[in-house]
Amino acid sequence: MNYTRSNIPLNLPDAMWQWIVKERPNQRVEASNFELVQVPIPVIQSGELLIRVLYLGLAPVMLRYMRNETSFEKPLALGDVMMGRGVGEVIRSNHPDYLPGDIIQAKMGWREYAVVNANDPYYLIYRMQHSDLPLSHGISSLAMSGFTALIGMRDIGRVTAGDRVLVSGAAGGVGSQCAMVAKALGATQVVGLAGSNAKCSQLTDQLGYDAAINYKSDSVEAQLDRLFPDGMDVYFDNVGGKLLDEVLLRINRRARIVICGRISEYLLPIEQYHAFKNIYRIGLQDAKMEAFFVYDYTSYFSEYEATLANWIRAGKLIPCEHILHGIEQMPRALMNLYDGVNIGVMMVEL
Repeated sequence: MNYTRSNIPLNLPDAMWQWIVKERPNQRVEASNFELVQVPIPVIQSGELLIRVLYLGLAPVMLRYMRNETSFEKPLALGDVMMGRGVGEVIRSNHPDYLPGDIIQAKMGWREYAVVNANDPYYLIYRMQHSDLPLSHGISSLAMSGFTALIGMRDIGRVTAGDRVLVSGAAGGVGSQCAMVAKALGATQVVGLAGSNAKCSQLTDQLGYDAAINYKSDSVEAQLDRLFPDGMDVYFDNVGGKLLDEVLLRINRRARIVICGRISEYLLPIEQYHAFKNIYRIGLQDAKMEAFFVYDYTSYFSEYEATLANWIRAGKLIPCEHILHGIEQMPRALMNLYDGVNIGVMMVEL
């Protein structure tokens, strides 16, 4: 279809579907926390873009959005559209830097059409430079998940040739890319942890891991001793909790611990968080433990996208995407994250 800056496509519907937050979650996200409603297609104002949403991503942090527990997101009131980042096509533009047909990533919310203000940094709009690749990659490897894996392994973990690496939450959106990123950087050995034999098989068969540990059925301590008899150089942590304490006992001198997430504790009250015993090992081993926030690196996104796109084309990085279809699947897709159903980046194609 041919677009002009002043024309809306003739087949644009009069109304769209969107998910609003109906109630706050308690210990876990439930379908009853949301309501699917139909509303008119919005009209854009100066500086705004009308986006046809193609894909929406899901992330564990969304539970905290719903509870207003983050300092980096706007408060979410009951009745508001549920927050979420997506990939979409510009349908109409009232901003000189964007044209109809542009493919962008942005905070779009759980809805079929989104209005974003291109002058407002809150939306974190990023135009995809490599849209010759599947657009779903704009939720996975060419987006926050892939950027997070690259930042964590290269810029924080400083992975180099010969490093021995451990990744927790290895079957998740970020973890599913960590082994291939680490190998592209020269790591000798990458081991992942996941919660089922099927996931462990996929880690080693498809996602570049040299070995996998089933943390639900294996003795994690024994497996770590077996797979890292000489210790580990880099730990990419997506889960936090007791596992990090065990890893601290096995780090090498000048090891790097990358704190990316702590999904094992997201559903727990603060008083049940793990109390660390082995934190002294960081000083003893002259090691480094550093957390990071992907949105602090927005000025480098173009370089990250180019690096990852080149690895995809070269076969060094194969995006792993768990895709559901239809906007009605959004609550189920989010619940799947906390139930450990997904392998790879969870998203919904609208």
